[in-house]
Amino acid sequence: MVDESKTLYDVFLSYSHAADQLVAPVLRRGLHQLARRWNQIWALRVFRDKESLAANPDLWETIDKALRNSRYFILLASPEAAASPWVTREVEYWRTEREQGTFLIALTDGEIVWNDTAGDFDWTRTTALPPTLRGWFSAEPLWVDLSWARDEPELSLRHSRFRFDIATLAAAVHGKAKEELDSEDVRRYRITTWVRRGVAVALTVLLVAVLGLGTRTILQQQETIELGRQALSRAVAAKSEQIGDSDPELSRLLALAAWRVGGAAEAEAAVYQAAARAGVGRIAIDGSVEAVAFSPDGKRLVTGGRDGARVWDTATRRQIGGTIAGSQGVVQTVQFSPEGKTLLTAGQAPSSGEEPFALLWEAGTGDQLVRPAPGAQVASPRLIGNASISAAFSPDGKNLVLGDPDHGVTLWDVTTEKVLHSVSTPQVDPFDRNAVRPSVAFHPNGSQFAAIGSDGAVRFWDTVSGSQVGDPLPAHPGDTASLVGPVIVFSPDGAVFATGGTDGTIRFWDATTRQPIGAPLTGHTRPDRTSLAQSLAFSSDGRTLAAGSEDGTVRLWDVRTRNLVGTPLSGHTRPVTSVAFSPDGRTLASGARDGTARLWNVAGHLQLARPAIEHSGMLYALAFSPDGKTLATGGDNGETVGNHGSMEACSHNGWGVCYVDGGTVAMIGGGQTVQFYRPPGTRLPPSGPPRTLVLWDVARREAVTALPTADRTPVLTLAFSQDGKTLASGGVQTDERKGTIVWDHANRAPRNDPLTDGLALTRAVAFSPDGQVVVTAGLRLDSKPTEVTFWNSGNHVRLGAVEAGKSVYTVAFSPDGSILATGNDQGEVRLWDTGTRQQIGEGLKGHIGPVGTLTFSPDGKQLASAGEDGVIRLWDVPTAQPAGEPMVGHSGAVYSVAFHPDGRTLASGGGDASVRLWNVKARKQVSASHLGHRQPVRAVAFSPDGKTVASAGEDAVVRFWETSAIDHVPEALCQTAQRTLTQSEWQRHLPGVAFTDVCQAR
Repeated sequence: MVDESKTLYDVFLSYSHAADQLVAPVLRRGLHQLARRWNQIWALRVFRDKESLAANPDLWETIDKALRNSRYFILLASPEAAASPWVTREVEYWRTEREQGTFLIALTDGEIVWNDTAGDFDWTRTTALPPTLRGWFSAEPLWVDLSWARDEPELSLRHSRFRFDIATLAAAVHGKAKEELDSEDVRRYRITTWVRRGVAVALTVLLVAVLGLGTRTILQQQETIELGRQALSRAVAAKSEQIGDSDPELSRLLALAAWRVGGAAEAEAAVYQAAARAGVGRIAIDGSVEAVAFSPDGKRLVTGGRDGARVWDTATRRQIGGTIAGSQGVVQTVQFSPEGKTLLTAGQAPSSGEEPFALLWEAGTGDQLVRPAPGAQVASPRLIGNASISAAFSPDGKNLVLGDPDHGVTLWDVTTEKVLHSVSTPQVDPFDRNAVRPSVAFHPNGSQFAAIGSDGAVRFWDTVSGSQVGDPLPAHPGDTASLVGPVIVFSPDGAVFATGGTDGTIRFWDATTRQPIGAPLTGHTRPDRTSLAQSLAFSSDGRTLAAGSEDGTVRLWDVRTRNLVGTPLSGHTRPVTSVAFSPDGRTLASGARDGTARLWNVAGHLQLARPAIEHSGMLYALAFSPDGKTLATGGDNGETVGNHGSMEACSHNGWGVCYVDGGTVAMIGGGQTVQFYRPPGTRLPPSGPPRTLVLWDVARREAVTALPTADRTPVLTLAFSQDGKTLASGGVQTDERKGTIVWDHANRAPRNDPLTDGLALTRAVAFSPDGQVVVTAGLRLDSKPTEVTFWNSGNHVRLGAVEAGKSVYTVAFSPDGSILATGNDQGEVRLWDTGTRQQIGEGLKGHIGPVGTLTFSPDGKQLASAGEDGVIRLWDVPTAQPAGEPMVGHSGAVYSVAFHPDGRTLASGGGDASVRLWNVKARKQVSASHLGHRQPVRAVAFSPDGKTVASAGEDAVVRFWETSAIDHVPEALCQTAQRTLTQSEWQRHLPGVAFTDVCQAR
């Protein structure tokens, strides 16, 4: 043990200079500042070699002295640190001389995976820890994940997630629970409360004598109190974000409390973030949850596990009645009958001397009805721990199919309680050691039942005759080692079935032809082959498959495209054993071995798999009409090239245009112009008029008309006039299309001749707010300077032009029309006086690479810009200076940004195929990273009422995302949480503040 009274340092920081020279000093500074008292220089004394080393030629002697005189050790874990001899030596010293509990870890890169079974890290998957730690820990040590914090805005105590991760480490060193370790903001608030009370007493005594001074003090006091409330609001908002995955219900309520107490920008962002998270709530159950299923009306959820089966109200998440089948053993299968009156439970016997079971119960009372029996005697299995029965109702509820551990499959009549048919699946283990039950399922039309056994083959039998239908289908490799088998599940319409193998792969199959659909799905953690089979479930419309994984996540897959839908659902801390969709498809239930069942709102995820509008070719532009009834889209003609049928014929960097027309492949801009004539495999153009510019009915999501463009080249930019009577479109200019076209919206025809501006590509077009002026900009291919041209929108007379860069990608008018903003290929934003057409001040610099999108806030005070560097910047328009920190999150270029009509939210679409929503004041992402598009998102736009944001991309689809004003979100959060904060929760998280019912309407 170390004598703490003689230590020089509270923390020794060990890290790789190559990997973490940015993170280490920020972490050290955070530990210095967090929970620092007014009379302290530092809250914790931290040794970091670059700042703390003395001028000593013997480097190790100095480090050794620091190690001997430190209370705690924090390792910044990364693959580089794991390979560093210096880090290894420091870790070896601590392992030899100190206790496990004083060793903390902050992951900055790579992976850390703990194996509960082995009681050690999983060294086959852990890449961030030095091997010298192998076998030291008896339990998983405290560690935090900082791998997400790589950029400067994130590496700050002002970033709530970073602050809470640092607080986790600091709390361990301080010897306090994190909840008890007040953040600096909360501490400041408490001091403010004390000051307020002291000042109030003093003012009472001195009011008459120093009235003028007292008045000034009161104002200062009120300002201080408000600052304190804002600080507390930010701190509670950070707590909400911290527990968003682990306790979504409390996270929602804390976000509401933060917003109601102080209304800080971070609190508003937290409210939106809480609403955007898929997690609805969790149900805590003693022991592992092995199975979940919804009732046919979706109002009840049944869970199965080691303590039997329980039924829960899905709205309140409270148990209905007592435990069912509690003495029978481990319930591994649960299912309601089609009419919801009967409950099926099946699983593993409680002891080795008893047979596995399948039971039917009266769902309302929990009374046992009957015990279905397999057609053959179930022999006592040689590997006892896995002996269980699988079971499923037929679609009409009259029959059951049972799979027993001796590889038998039985069709059982519920009414007569008799066996109708008995068949079997082969045992692939030559020594007959494994008692692997086959997975069973009924075809939705009831004509056949199917099973897949340990040989990996799917077999079908006729329900009436019991005869096998067709040959066995080899879906997965046979497995002689696993104690669990593969699984099978049908889509609700019976057109497709899915199988999950013991190797972790998932396959889709055509139920009619029994041919595979696409390649196997991968990405899931390999199942635990001793006790965990795959967990699969189709959504009610059959378009989405949910799959649980050993890593504690649930993944959703688009059945048609076989692409992952959005990001995995995370929150469980142990392997997921079972998944089930509610009948309406909007809610997903999952059970896991962490002792919880979770409910997820997957409506947003399902929306990712359902494009609202499908275009014939890649989309580059979209615009809502001012009344919100019409959406205009501009894009490619849909002609493809090559045997692979790619819509993108040649690669480009996002700023050039690549397209096919009549078999000719062309690339313009992006630094070069290339043309090829009819590459092998070119498909000739489709017949009929080109569909490069289309008007859509927003309500019906149907095409109204395709405007008759003169050729088939791409439309790259669109803009409606303020009155909605006119639409301007621009794109690739040819001999047929020599400029920007201004259309009469009502008559669907050009108003006059095109605006001939001499551009090869018209990349940007915008109407002035009064509709009298239209501006065009883009790229020339000759040596003449590229101009931003002003036109009279009525008679198409050229009014003037300005030079804003070699290539101009975007233009935007301020709401009052007095300023025009332009973005060019040199990363520069310029502001222009529209009256004089003179530049206002110097260019706004900060971007690296082209600026591809600009938009003014509704009040005109801020300008948002983004482009190649993936950073969204806000500028204060009156001062032409940066407005706060940039918004970072996209992993590729940002092609489009748009303000919500209320100015509080910004939407962005980028080259990483994501659509994101940001809280402007807090500079924080408040939505999930919507990854519904399969290729770059080229355009985003809010509907005029602000309720919807539309996105269009190179995958030729338009998607709509619901948005809500802040005033409407709290009600939805309270409805989801189904409760309010208790007074004890309030005092724990908001000390010193009078209790408020955050869900007063309940």
